[in-house]
Amino acid sequence: TPGQSVHLTLFWRALCQLDEDYTVFTHLIGPDGQLWGQKDNPPVDGFYPTTRWKESEIIRDQYDIPVSPDAPPGEYQLLVGMYRVETGERLPVLDDMGNMIDDKVLLGKVTITKTHFE
Repeated sequence: TPGQSVHLTLFWRALCQLDEDYTVFTHLIGPDGQLWGQKDNPPVDGFYPTTRWKESEIIRDQYDIPVSPDAPPGEYQLLVGMYRVETGERLPVLDDMGNMIDDKVLLGKVTITKTHFE
């Protein structure tokens, strides 16, 4: 519901050793295309930067995305990705052939409802 949070647990797998630290973004996009919730931070609340990840390692990363108190009811998209904090440049999402297909991943949909307490 508006004013609450969406809990999200991500599992990352490092395909190779990384030489840069990246920041994760999580976005809640409403049916109107607007951003209604967001949580950005380095992985694992900053305690495990991407330069420390080892090849093939799986990293558990949790987020509580606050939903705007003004968020209208409806179906929302949950998007995630990574970026370089110094430039804002997002990491590309690649297909199996190594071609860029996007700069974010659609994880799924979340339904926001209004509740009335009397």
